[in-house]
Amino acid sequence: MNSTPHSDSLVNHTQHTMEKQRQLYDIDNVAVWTPNDNAVDTSSSLLNNHVSGSGPLQQQLAELDKDTKRRLAQWKQWFLRRVAANISPLFLTTTVPSGIASTLTPLKSSWQISLSPDSQLLAVNHEDKIEFRTLNSSYQIVHAVWGASKRQQDLYPKWRKVAWSLDSKLVARSFSDGTVEIIDVKGRLVGTIFPRDQQQQQDAPIEDDNSSSSSNTSSQLFAEPLSYLGFVNSRRSKMGDGLGFKFNDHEYAYELVTITYDSILRSYLFNTPEALDQPGPSPTSPSDDIPKRNKIQHRRSLLATQSLLAPRQTSWAREGFSDPGFFCFYHKFSFQQWFRTVACASVDENNGILCIGGAPYQNKESADSAGTQSGVQFWAIESDSPYYRRYKTDGQLESSADNVLSKTVQTANSAKYPSSLATISHTLQKLFERDINLTHHSVHTIVVHEKYGALSLDCSGSLTSWTFSKEKGGVAKMTWDSEHLNYYARSKEHNSLSFQEFQQLVKEYQSNGTSSLLIGVANGRCVSMRYWAKDAILLGYESGAMIVLQIPDLINILGQEPKVFASCLEFTNSGFSAHDEQVFVIEEITRMIRARVVGDRWIMMTDQEDKALGEPTEQEIAQMMGNERLLFKWIAQFSKYFESKDAEEHRAKRQKLILVPKRTLSLYRMLRVPPEELLYRKLEARDYSSALAIATTYELDTDVVYQYQWKQLVNVSPEVVSTLLGKITDKQWVLASCLENATDDQETIRTLLEYGLQLTESLMEDIISRCGLGAEVKLDWIRAAASGELMRPKSREALLAAKLTEKEILWCKFRWYFIKYLNRLSTFVELTSAEKESRVREEAKTSRLQAKKTPAHDPLNPLYDDDEDQRTPQLPLLTGSYNTFKDMDLSGQARMYAEAEFIEGVRVLFTRHNRETWPWRLAIVGRIPETCPTELYKDLLPQFDPRTNTEKPWALDHPWRDLDWAETPEFRTLVFGSPDHEMDAYMEQLSLTLAERRAAHGGDDAASLDMVAIKKEAEEILPSPQPFPASGLTLSDWYIDRALEIDRSAGLIIEVRRLIRYGTDNYIPQLETISEDLEILYKLLYEIKPDNRNPEARAKWADTILDLSLEQFSLMNPTEVVQLCLGLSDELTIVQDIRRLVLPYLTVVIPRRWQRNDPIHVPGQGLPKGQDPQNPMSYLYAYLLSQSPNHLSWVGAVIQASKPVFAPEERIVSDDMDLSWLTMSCMYGCRTVNDWKVMSDMIVCLPIFEQTEEVDETVDKVRRAELRKDIFVHNGGDRHMSSTQQSHDRPRIAQQLDPLNMYPAFVKYAPTQGLMQHALDTLEQNLTAAETLARYDLPVQLSWFLENSDSEASQLQMVTKMARLASGGPERMGERFESDDEWMLLLEDLIRLRGGEKGGGVLGLVSEQEIYKEYLAGVLSCGKFELAKAILFPPGLLPPVRLAVAEKLVIDCSNEMYTNATSGNRHQGLMKMAYDCLKVLPETTNIRREMDLIEATNFMTSTYNLTAPGSNTTILPFQIRATENRLSLVRRLIITQENAYRDHEAMLELAIKVTGIGQKKSLRQQVEIQVVGMLIEAALKERNHIFALQQSERLMELLKISGAVDMNSDGSPKVRRVAKSTSFNNTTNDDGSSSRPETPSPSSRPVSRAATPFGAPAAPQSSPLLAGGGDPDAKTPWEIFEQVGSESEGREYSKRMAVVGYALACCPADKMESVLELWRSLEMESVHAPVPEVDPRRGVAGFMSTMMDRSGSGSSNNTALGLGYGPGYNPSNAIVSGTGTVGGGGGPLAEIIGTNKARSSHQGAVRRDQGMGSSHHELEGGRKRDKLRSLVSSIWA
Repeated sequence: MNSTPHSDSLVNHTQHTMEKQRQLYDIDNVAVWTPNDNAVDTSSSLLNNHVSGSGPLQQQLAELDKDTKRRLAQWKQWFLRRVAANISPLFLTTTVPSGIASTLTPLKSSWQISLSPDSQLLAVNHEDKIEFRTLNSSYQIVHAVWGASKRQQDLYPKWRKVAWSLDSKLVARSFSDGTVEIIDVKGRLVGTIFPRDQQQQQDAPIEDDNSSSSSNTSSQLFAEPLSYLGFVNSRRSKMGDGLGFKFNDHEYAYELVTITYDSILRSYLFNTPEALDQPGPSPTSPSDDIPKRNKIQHRRSLLATQSLLAPRQTSWAREGFSDPGFFCFYHKFSFQQWFRTVACASVDENNGILCIGGAPYQNKESADSAGTQSGVQFWAIESDSPYYRRYKTDGQLESSADNVLSKTVQTANSAKYPSSLATISHTLQKLFERDINLTHHSVHTIVVHEKYGALSLDCSGSLTSWTFSKEKGGVAKMTWDSEHLNYYARSKEHNSLSFQEFQQLVKEYQSNGTSSLLIGVANGRCVSMRYWAKDAILLGYESGAMIVLQIPDLINILGQEPKVFASCLEFTNSGFSAHDEQVFVIEEITRMIRARVVGDRWIMMTDQEDKALGEPTEQEIAQMMGNERLLFKWIAQFSKYFESKDAEEHRAKRQKLILVPKRTLSLYRMLRVPPEELLYRKLEARDYSSALAIATTYELDTDVVYQYQWKQLVNVSPEVVSTLLGKITDKQWVLASCLENATDDQETIRTLLEYGLQLTESLMEDIISRCGLGAEVKLDWIRAAASGELMRPKSREALLAAKLTEKEILWCKFRWYFIKYLNRLSTFVELTSAEKESRVREEAKTSRLQAKKTPAHDPLNPLYDDDEDQRTPQLPLLTGSYNTFKDMDLSGQARMYAEAEFIEGVRVLFTRHNRETWPWRLAIVGRIPETCPTELYKDLLPQFDPRTNTEKPWALDHPWRDLDWAETPEFRTLVFGSPDHEMDAYMEQLSLTLAERRAAHGGDDAASLDMVAIKKEAEEILPSPQPFPASGLTLSDWYIDRALEIDRSAGLIIEVRRLIRYGTDNYIPQLETISEDLEILYKLLYEIKPDNRNPEARAKWADTILDLSLEQFSLMNPTEVVQLCLGLSDELTIVQDIRRLVLPYLTVVIPRRWQRNDPIHVPGQGLPKGQDPQNPMSYLYAYLLSQSPNHLSWVGAVIQASKPVFAPEERIVSDDMDLSWLTMSCMYGCRTVNDWKVMSDMIVCLPIFEQTEEVDETVDKVRRAELRKDIFVHNGGDRHMSSTQQSHDRPRIAQQLDPLNMYPAFVKYAPTQGLMQHALDTLEQNLTAAETLARYDLPVQLSWFLENSDSEASQLQMVTKMARLASGGPERMGERFESDDEWMLLLEDLIRLRGGEKGGGVLGLVSEQEIYKEYLAGVLSCGKFELAKAILFPPGLLPPVRLAVAEKLVIDCSNEMYTNATSGNRHQGLMKMAYDCLKVLPETTNIRREMDLIEATNFMTSTYNLTAPGSNTTILPFQIRATENRLSLVRRLIITQENAYRDHEAMLELAIKVTGIGQKKSLRQQVEIQVVGMLIEAALKERNHIFALQQSERLMELLKISGAVDMNSDGSPKVRRVAKSTSFNNTTNDDGSSSRPETPSPSSRPVSRAATPFGAPAAPQSSPLLAGGGDPDAKTPWEIFEQVGSESEGREYSKRMAVVGYALACCPADKMESVLELWRSLEMESVHAPVPEVDPRRGVAGFMSTMMDRSGSGSSNNTALGLGYGPGYNPSNAIVSGTGTVGGGGGPLAEIIGTNKARSSHQGAVRRDQGMGSSHHELEGGRKRDKLRSLVSSIWA
């Protein structure tokens, strides 16, 4: 019913009621978004990035790559979005009437929000994504996101819907094109329901994301939005148990209902994997759905995880069958009978009622209603068809016909869609459909609450409330028109106006001609509503005003003013009474902001940049009255861009500013709150006056307001402190706030501390008066505080006996901390000032140093830079902030100052807080960096008083302040329980640290604990306090540790000396030892000048001396000291360094330390084994021996400085024997091979000893063997190893070669002067030999002579090396020596090194014969053939080597040259040298064979250029030699080289030479047979048949001569008789079939020698030809004859038949049939050929033809008889045994001459069955064989 106007009395009563019933609420800003709607994404950027240059449009587009095309697709998508925005609200649609579209578009928000039924999640639907926000974060944190894909952006975002499932697990959202997505709360896609056109697009393969998004956007240009989208749960309760919905034998958990504006309802049933409780089984869709499912490629969000349904189908058609058991189209229902359009709907789940709202039809005939039907109708939801039944106005259900249009039983393909023409017609009809009744009475919003009923809102702004019941459906409860709703939202100043007065005010406002809305006056229509409570409705207006209308009082319970938003088109709550305390509102603000055009896109300015430019002018506003004109202007500019020839100029012209709209969307949460919560919300908003008013009104604690305000203060002054804190009644909180204030302002801190201290001034008086201590105790207490002394015992006992209350103890602690923090503040101020002064001094010093290096001010000087910004930023102060300093451990702070070299800060802390820092004095001073000069902190160093033998205290001139009464030890004991509670806390922490480190090392369960290491780790964390005074031993250890630490960390020996010297001056005991070490090290460091040494020595000095620590030096033994002193020495300085550093140390210092029994310097310590431990010079000898392998020149300098001619005191090594042993050990141990000059000078410096004894050679050999054992096999080697084994193990021996081991070995080898002189003579001989070897580039170490003195193999190897290296090797094609004199000198040196004819030299074990042999090999290898002849055949002398050895030398050298030759031409290069080398000796058989091979090689490579197999290059000599069958080379040459076969004599000679058979007749015949065969093959290849026939006759002659064919006495081939045998006949099996013998007998018939391949004659003896010269690819003679007879052309039938006859005589038995067949064919050709002048029946051919004709009447089963041959024919004259076979079995010959019956196991039975018939055939066969034998004989004749 309609409400009546309010009376004046009711208006007067309104204010009182509003204040009484006012609802407290608060609004939170949950989120803010600023979507950039005008951006072209990245499409416009491609214009600058991918298009350059000029040219036609087609050429530019052709150059765009794939990425550019993708960006163009994105630009197209943006373009379509702008088109959609420009035509809105008149968009293209087939379902929404244009009147409804134009009316509802301004009432809708582009973003949608929906709160889940359980209020745990809020869904916010953006243009391109949907996000879920959680209640736990007050909806400020995004829980999950689905979308964020450009393909999902909707062209008409205002026409979308969002709906939650009742279990708050799923969300469905629809798009303007009718697409529906189902998403779970984790942001995963469950499925998508597509309209028909989009489903086809989705089924098609998707190749590119942007192409698909572009097509999808194009399809969305035609909208088909949903008027309702929601989950229905009512049908579930009516359908029984289970998942919920059972349909077609499947159960489903969810039902989704959609309604379009054309009044069509569609219902869907589906499941999720969670509902099915399984990971998504395979779908059971029909076969016609499988291809579609395979082609689906649904695009998923980048922000979401994979789909829940993989591998399930996730996209379905809007109508039709999809996936039974998982998704199905349930039913389709039409409301077109009652509604022209359905604009909204909602479901009451409790009553199972569907509420439909929209534009009804005018139904005059219906008795149900009069006039226009209601805009809201109610339908009962049924579980079966027709699924929905309408409630009539009387509350009865309508029994109408089934209006269900379609069900799931039909497939997707059966759904009928209108044609394109019908669609266009329908679209145009909807576009121009405008009706005032349609738009005015249409209901566009229905909201259902689970308990309160429903609200409906029509397009005119009228609001109606409804109640539900299952009996009557929906019943209207109350209706308000737009005027009254506007009246309820009036402002505070108009609250006293009546409805009529307010209406008059509105009319006056609107009469002024303004159409804009005015909040509180003209609020516009009501556009949104929700239930706030059972008797309160939340209303939103077009102006952005929002109120909560209290029913039935009809007042705004939010206050006297409406809550104002920029827009409130979209707000939501859960719709459930349990969660009605909050409402969410989307506010959208659009304002114009400047944008800068860059190229073909714009960049929006920031708010700061836009404000800096001021308000836009009218001209700027005129440039853009929306983006439409600019959009199409962009299109023109985009086309011109490709035609522009100067892109930069075009881009510069487009640099301008435009105005673009900028949207800002805010999400607000309006929450009902109690007074306490609202109070705190006001405090958080810093609305202190409102908060104080709320606290006063609702009788809350006002201290909360003052305390919160105090915490938010930034600037604190004494006035604010006294004013604000004085209002707080909780003084204990005030004291705590003054103490715990976190500000860094020192004045503020001092003000607060003094204010807190002032509050505790009366505390002492209160304690004394309350405890009754009296005036005497008070006076003594004050005296003790002023003097710093202890209280008198009586007063102390009285004070300690007092019992303080908890409040008094707490206030006493507050006072103690106030005093402490004030003292710390004063100290902090002084420390800060001191540090700043220190930094100023350091900066001034740095500036002076930089001024000396930096050039003067010169603007033209490139080195000058006056930019102050480039200076190094200052580091923060070490003192830090006061808030950290006030509670910091001052001992730790002092350690930190010491580490930072802030010495003045340490002094301040020692002075002001001596009690807190002095116990850690040693640890603090020890933290001063080692690089800090000692002079800066020497007053902080510990001092010792020799009079009292105690440590001196820190001297104070006067105390810096007086103590307070709260700081006395007695008072601290009373309050804190200890006179020094801070020290107690530190010691407790120290014990905990020690326990932690102990536990870290295993604790009590560890097998052993290193307590020293544990305590050291604990000391690094928390140092232990040192009691005062400290002992002298403690101070001495501290000085030594400090000195070692300075040296170890900084290496400043000078500072160490100063520290130790300061300790000595201050009487610190036990510093003498370290002082002596410092003096020695100081001399070592500063007396060695590395500047005048080589770079290597300077680098070594920096690595060794500079890094040497005092501790390391004090622990060095004499060996290490000598090495250190001589570590920088070289050949020029070693003598000087020894005289200056080493000799004094070894002759003076070491003996003194041995006398002091120094535990570190023990005699012999560090000396190698074998050295004299009692001789200090042994340390120098050991060093020289260790350096000799690589630095022999150093030893040479020392040896020269130790010549016997010098005085003993001038010599470094004064003992002659020591000098000799040292020299021999160093020379033999030297590993270099170029120090011969040094060695020669060393030998000159050696003394000459008197030869007092003879040296026996045998004894000396044994002594040399012992010497080798001691030197070369010293480290556990095999002493019985042979010399050969030692030569193979030479790397191991070289590693063992050590002069330190040689020295004791030579001492043992030459203990006397006589033996020493013999050893020195041997040394000189070896040195001479080494120099000789070095001349021939064979340098060896001197130790080589010791090692190989008894090794003949090694000496022979050295001879070989000398000869080969002298020649330079054959690969160099030239000798090393240029003249014969040099070669003769080499021979003389070899003989000399051998020791002449008697031997005895270094190569004495090599025989003279071997020397000549190796020497001649070298001479020959370099081509000195004349010199070789002269040496081999000396005039008048015997040859030095035997002739056989000389022949082998010559052939080996020639073979090596032949193999290495790169050309086969024997007239040049190595091939010529190989040929000439063979001429050095007289020609022998072996030499001739090598010459023939060279000549053959020259013929093949130079004459015919034969190529290598598988290559186009000429064959190399080594390939010819490596060929196994060299006749194959001849064959390949004849076959491949054109006309080579014609030079048959040359080819025969080539074959003989290349095979190396020489003059052996039998082998030459074999080769000739093979060569003739090759010639015939080559002739046939060249089709020279005449030559082939001629050579065939020659081949037959060769076969006759070689005996390969048996001949008769008349010269014809001997006919081989074949004995009568059944083995040639066919054997008849039991079944009547014939068969042949399966296996031939290898001994039945000897194979003809002519039937064997070339090179494998019948003779069994082997030959060189067969060993490597045969040709395995050659054909047998009969095969060649057969080939010649078959391939020859012309009418030479007689010759061809003769050749075939040759083949018949040579072929094996099994090949006779084919040969005879060939002969027969030739005979037939000759018969049918034109008649020649000669009778064809004359001669052999005529005879054979006649015989064949006569035998024509023979048996058809016998091939031979059929051809006319006699039965006794056997051309091969084979001998056949009675039971054997011919030629290994039945063959063609057996078929000709016999019955051709095979041998079988049933042979006897067959013979019995044949009877007499078999005997008759045998007689006939015998006669025919006789005739055939005569025929063959005549052929050969």
